[in-house]
Amino acid sequence: MLKVKVRKMIYGVFTFDRFGRNFYQKFYGDVNFDQDRLFHFVTELTMFVQDLDQSERIGCLNLEKLKFVYSIFEDMISVICSDQKEDEIYLTDKIVKVQVEFLKLHKSIPKATVTKTAMELKGLIADIRPQVEENSSEGFEQKMDEILFPYLKIVILGQGGVGKTSVRKLIMGEEQNSAYIPTVGVDVKEFEFEAKNMKLVFWDFSGQQRYRKLWKPLLEGTDIVILVTDSTAENLEETKKIFQLIKTEEPKVNIILIANKQDLPDALPPETIGKYMRTKAYGLVAVDPSYEEKILKILKETIYKIVESRSQTATPQH
Repeated sequence: MLKVKVRKMIYGVFTFDRFGRNFYQKFYGDVNFDQDRLFHFVTELTMFVQDLDQSERIGCLNLEKLKFVYSIFEDMISVICSDQKEDEIYLTDKIVKVQVEFLKLHKSIPKATVTKTAMELKGLIADIRPQVEENSSEGFEQKMDEILFPYLKIVILGQGGVGKTSVRKLIMGEEQNSAYIPTVGVDVKEFEFEAKNMKLVFWDFSGQQRYRKLWKPLLEGTDIVILVTDSTAENLEETKKIFQLIKTEEPKVNIILIANKQDLPDALPPETIGKYMRTKAYGLVAVDPSYEEKILKILKETIYKIVESRSQTATPQH
């Protein structure tokens, strides 16, 4: 079974100047080693890499079960410590954003020409230079959390009674209700997920007709839509209308089509539903906990797809 509780693969973030003075540090998750020893090691690491080479660059060091990605830019050095299994490209994107935010905080964006290895950082700094504003330490810490552990907005849509809330509870590992309790309006829940240190925000919309007017404005900014059908022939036509609405409002959004209630005798198979909807459908019995691993795997694959797409978009081509 996939674990419901998030495993923080990023253990800490640190920022120093070239003299080894620590400006910022924060640890994340349950680390099974001494944090003071980790901090002192990172301090020595930053001084060591500088002694080897004074150039501005981004580098990576793997040590036992840990990975250290560092960025040296002008008089700033930032380091992210993570599990060694974490993706280096993903961490490089994070460390660049950390450096940019720290420079914004201290209003010290340099104008000197940087080396080719620091071109990515230079490009980002050039973009934000005109908008530099004074930030508080508290605001900076909040920004670090948003960079390292971003949110994804997930909207759950479908007609009333198809099992939308049951799908959300299955994902979050919550106990299911034996009686049907319709959602009124919008129910918003946060959930920490193991895929790429993401925090998910679920928007569970009521499927009743009088609440449909809420759907369009609240779809804005959605990363994933979980569209749920009860797998009956009667429900498919309405589900297809909802599918078309989603495509009209958010054409690039990722849609996960769930063919729920596959345990009922009149349930259409996922293959038939997928063919009718012209997209892949995943069969599910949301009230059955044994399907938890399946839905988490589907969600995880979609999140990895989103993260990879964002990483490719954020990386400049040289």
